[in-house]
Amino acid sequence: MKMGARDQEEEAAAPTETKKKKQTSKEVCFSVLPDRYEPLIEEEEEETQEERRKRKEEKKRRKTKRYKKIRKNVGKALRLSWRCLMLGLQNMAAVYSTPSSALSTMVSEVQRSKA
Repeated sequence: MKMGARDQEEEAAAPTETKKKKQTSKEVCFSVLPDRYEPLIEEEEEETQEERRKRKEEKKRRKTKRYKKIRKNVGKALRLSWRCLMLGLQNMAAVYSTPSSALSTMVSEVQRSKA
């Protein structure tokens, strides 16, 4: 029974230890700078100009690529619409140029084939 009592005491004591945070000291390192200290400055102006030039070239390349794709798609759409327009005009011209007696027989044949 004593062992069971000890376990209960330890379990009761454990949460209080975890709730309290132990205060510890931190090590801080100090260093003395020399009299002639000069901070390292990278050549930002030259790098930024170079980076800016590369960024502009990349942006221009992407823009031309996108415009090329758009031109291609618009060209396809225009060619298709032009073909449809010409086909419609040819059909209309064919209907107007045929005599009226032949037209009635063509219409009846078309209606038979649909049914």
